[in-house]
Amino acid sequence: MKLSILDQSPVVAGITASQALHNTVDLARHADAWGYHRYWVAEHHGGASFASASPEIVMTRLASATERIRIGSGGILAPHYAPLKVAEVARSMEAFFPGRIDLGLGRAPGGDPVVTRALRSETNIDTEAKVRSILAYLADLHVPTPTSDVVAVPDGVTAPDVWILGTSADSARMAARLGLRYAFGSFIDPTNMAEAFRIYWGDFVPSAWCSEPTTMIATVAFAAETERDARAIAACTEAWFVQSFLRAKNVRFPSSIDRLTITPTVFEQGIVEMRRRSVIYGDGTSARQQLEHLAKTYATQEIAVVTITEHHADRLRSYELLGA
Repeated sequence: MKLSILDQSPVVAGITASQALHNTVDLARHADAWGYHRYWVAEHHGGASFASASPEIVMTRLASATERIRIGSGGILAPHYAPLKVAEVARSMEAFFPGRIDLGLGRAPGGDPVVTRALRSETNIDTEAKVRSILAYLADLHVPTPTSDVVAVPDGVTAPDVWILGTSADSARMAARLGLRYAFGSFIDPTNMAEAFRIYWGDFVPSAWCSEPTTMIATVAFAAETERDARAIAACTEAWFVQSFLRAKNVRFPSSIDRLTITPTVFEQGIVEMRRRSVIYGDGTSARQQLEHLAKTYATQEIAVVTITEHHADRLRSYELLGA
């Protein structure tokens, strides 16, 4: 099993979003030394919780700060951008860091409808058509436009590995039709994972981008010296889940002092308990074994871990234990 990291650059109460981005760089350096396979950064807009709004910029910073680990987008949100721009950004990074760049493409808006309108110049979006155009540019094909044929620059570079990200049957079908790698965001919603993988494996068409079905699961895990300690450092995320998802508040991840004022209702506590069933807690050995079991259960080659804690040191230690 390959072990990787998906980082959203979480912003905890008491620190700035700028510091959250610097924490991402610090974690990536450590992940490189600990032997993680790849490090992906997310794209989020209009929220107080995450600082990663421009994954391509963060990726370039991370790649320059590391030596070996693959760096990728988890993901660039294709509906917002012109395919040529996405392809040229990816090719530029590949020119500087050959063989280390992953282009993960997402289908979701990454923000609320107001933010989505602010980001897009188009209203009718065919995401699959955009992805096909991105692939054509990356493959050095001439893509016709209303006025000419266009080739993406810079030339003379290798292509990044291309992934489709999703949490649904639709994303699995797209990845399979296009012959691309597929990453399932179990940390968002694990309920459709078995069906999505069944569709992906069954419908996969080999391509120049990927000769056989290749999958990854992104899931939440916390590791500490004991399972009790692991559950304690998860409290920050659980309190944020109540405020953000159940109460629809645009907030930072709460500090320990803030959490004293957040008392879940009986209903909310029930939802939190349900969510805990899909989260991994344990000491380093136990948590790693649980990740390996998850990989075997869904016949996947790789797990990307999402870990958000109040203190950066706890997050570093969690990833260190998992990667040991």
